[in-house]
Amino acid sequence: MSRVGAALLMATGLALAAAPTAVAGGDSEFDEKEFLAMTVDHHFGGVHMAEMCVQKTTRADLKGLCSEIKHTQSQEIATMRSWLKAWYSTDETPSVPHESMPMMHELEGLSGRAFDVKLSRHFAQHHREFLPEADKCRKHAKHSELRDLCDTMYKTQTEEIGKFEAVIADKPITVDTGNGGLAAAGSQGVGTGGAGWLAAVGAAAALGTAALGRRLRRQ
Repeated sequence: MSRVGAALLMATGLALAAAPTAVAGGDSEFDEKEFLAMTVDHHFGGVHMAEMCVQKTTRADLKGLCSEIKHTQSQEIATMRSWLKAWYSTDETPSVPHESMPMMHELEGLSGRAFDVKLSRHFAQHHREFLPEADKCRKHAKHSELRDLCDTMYKTQTEEIGKFEAVIADKPITVDTGNGGLAAAGSQGVGTGGAGWLAAVGAAAALGTAALGRRLRRQ
């Protein structure tokens, strides 16, 4: 082989070695800024549904799940808005998507089991619509912090879909209270004397009695 040919082969090899390696299944069109803005609004709609749930449901377990969602997604909104400012010098003022308003009005007119089922169906669908975007984000976002958040959101919302499906099937769900304990209750509310709810009340009463006893013994 001539020296010219060898030089050309070497140059070609160096160029290939220096070229960036594409991520398998990568999506070069993933837009972080657009995703963050979209997710802020999507979460804001979820927070509003969660607030309505906390106010209207008679299920202790569903109330606990909605409280978790409200807290978590409110924090995620604040985090994503801070990233929009830091990375893209912009902000997204949260607003409920216009297409969600008829559903919100429908929920306002329901109560009891009908409310729980309809809300759970809407929430499960709300999560399902978001999962493909969260999946793309956790694989292709530029910032590792956002990839990590999207992975957490994907796993959390997948688990929550299962809980909402359990509510639709009139089955109890278990919710982390955030204090090292778990709250589980059946579909029956306070007024109907559901066994799960009564068990939760009984446990709380027992804890309160024990705490009072310890306090009296110290006096």
